[in-house]
Amino acid sequence: MEAPVVVEPAPMMAEPLPGSRTAGPRPRRGVVTAGDIEDGLNLAAFLRYQKRATAETGLPRADLGGAFAAQLVDASGKPAPGIRVTLSKPGAAEPFYDGYSGTDGRVLVYPALHGAGHPKAVQLRAFGEGQTVTVQRFGRAGGPAQQVVLPAPVDGYAPDFLDLAFVIDTTGSMGDEIAWLTREFAGLVRQARQAAPGANIRFGLVAYRDQGDDYVVRNFGFTQNQRQMQGWLAGLDANGGGDYPEAADRAMEAAAGLTWRRGKGERLLFHIADAPAHKAGAKRYLAASRKLALAQVQVFGLGASGTGPEAEFLMRQAAAQSNGRYLFLTDDSGVGLAHGEPSVACYKVTRLKSLLSRVLVSELTGHRREAPGSQVIREVGSYRDGVCRQ
Repeated sequence: MEAPVVVEPAPMMAEPLPGSRTAGPRPRRGVVTAGDIEDGLNLAAFLRYQKRATAETGLPRADLGGAFAAQLVDASGKPAPGIRVTLSKPGAAEPFYDGYSGTDGRVLVYPALHGAGHPKAVQLRAFGEGQTVTVQRFGRAGGPAQQVVLPAPVDGYAPDFLDLAFVIDTTGSMGDEIAWLTREFAGLVRQARQAAPGANIRFGLVAYRDQGDDYVVRNFGFTQNQRQMQGWLAGLDANGGGDYPEAADRAMEAAAGLTWRRGKGERLLFHIADAPAHKAGAKRYLAASRKLALAQVQVFGLGASGTGPEAEFLMRQAAAQSNGRYLFLTDDSGVGLAHGEPSVACYKVTRLKSLLSRVLVSELTGHRREAPGSQVIREVGSYRDGVCRQ
């Protein structure tokens, strides 16, 4: 019988990390803290990181070169989220991309992800509330996103639905994270309902361990019953594992197979883990992430205690493919095992609860929310609205 894993709290951080500065009061001991990076807002830096991480880890990389970026605004200059957009190669009969503008009206598309290779230019069409705008020659991303102006004002964004799912590593080292999510879940749902009161909400759950454990993947599917979802979470326990990699690829494949809804709504998936897929499953992990991105599901990886370079690399690629974010726990409050410093040039540390709330509210309202100064515990690098300044 395998000996139980004893998790000792990491010590409180005595001094800030090099290049960081304390920006607020120290958190209470036991309060989970975290930072995040949206690599789509820092694409050039991410592509450099991707190349370096491939060489260092030997893991595959997704083809995210040749991206196209735009920002949709209405006639008054306000960002226009939730507007249907298509991209096609010039002269093509059918678009290779058909989706919706995201937070703050942003559109970021990787043609290779959609089977369109690396075209030098594409045609963009935006369909807003009885109005259509066509940009004939739309160039590649590289500098600021190209602005596309809709000819009339656009009403505020109101998604029709929210599909909110969690993929959770339930091996022996994940006890703190499972307990935290179970405890905070109701509050996160309350935030979502306040941000989008008219949205129909479903909850999904996929739990996983590894070969040789009690189960490899346990797929609970979707439910509209919040109490049922709370019961699913409460029934999870942290056990098994034994080596570093886990069956993350199998779990993401199960998540990609869920009955995600289509149309004008939010499809958000949080992958909470502290270990990567096995090296032999890394391509399957990225393929499943690509399938999620093609279904317009945004992936938000959450690197838990003990996350190493391999897990960070795979989770950041999954988030980048789908215009999500990579979130990571920090050592600021001394919860769980030590947390590895991510390969991120800038971030702000806040409570994890407030970070997840801001992510949910940002996606459901269509406008990115930043932490007020009173919530910022520590800041690394030069950060402004998710963009790292050199």
